[in-house]
Amino acid sequence: MQELEKILEEIDIKIAGSMGKKREGLLEAREIIHKHMNDGWIPVEKFGLPKSNEHDFMFWITIQYVNGFRRTIKAKWDWFDKCFMHQNGKKISEDVVAYKYYSAPEPYRPERSNEHDGE
Repeated sequence: MQELEKILEEIDIKIAGSMGKKREGLLEAREIIHKHMNDGWIPVEKFGLPKSNEHDFMFWITIQYVNGFRRTIKAKWDWFDKCFMHQNGKKISEDVVAYKYYSAPEPYRPERSNEHDGE
């Protein structure tokens, strides 16, 4: 597992200096590695907060309240303040247990559907 962590650090460095298609490919590679590590979830206790310098990058995060209740929400990573933020811009004050890079599904394409307008 340490080997994968070193690879992820190298990828994060390359992402910081990349643009366009190369950057997209590196982000995809990082996501694939995370998926194989822990279904994409990164425990904060083990790996810390994101090291990426991507401001406003979206994540799924699991937060834990003082009563022990956990909830998963979508949040932005604020690299300048090194914290997660709600989508409304408010800082998340609860403990972040784990995070996962947010990736939206591919858009719907009717030509891939088995049913075409009832035909």
